[in-house]
Amino acid sequence: MEPNGDVFSCDHYVYPEYKIGNIDTDSLEEMAYSKRQQEFGFAKSRTLTSQCQQCDYQFACYGECPKNRFIKTRSGEPGLNYLCAGWKKFFSHADRALAYILRATGNPVAHGKYSDQMIRTANSAQGAGFNPKF
Repeated sequence: MEPNGDVFSCDHYVYPEYKIGNIDTDSLEEMAYSKRQQEFGFAKSRTLTSQCQQCDYQFACYGECPKNRFIKTRSGEPGLNYLCAGWKKFFSHADRALAYILRATGNPVAHGKYSDQMIRTANSAQGAGFNPKF
């Protein structure tokens, strides 16, 4: 979110074509589920390289931020995240601990359960006179 309240799909894409609304005039729910925001998300998956699509850690990384996808894959395909090797090392290192946490707690964020609830709670607070600006 920008100082004037404008909200964009991503803080790396603060350009007019990625503006999804303004916190003063639009609800978080409207912005989060807007056609423009959905298109931004779909574009992220449509532009995954073959290497990303076959990666063991795709579920966790999903190619990371498209702004960071500027190197080539082993086969020469453009669009690989330049942080890929580091992320793979991290996920490989953290894999056992994360699997343990998942088994111990279940999957509380399945299907966006908590993010949807947070958006509704924030909108309720906003409607009740809560002003998140400082």
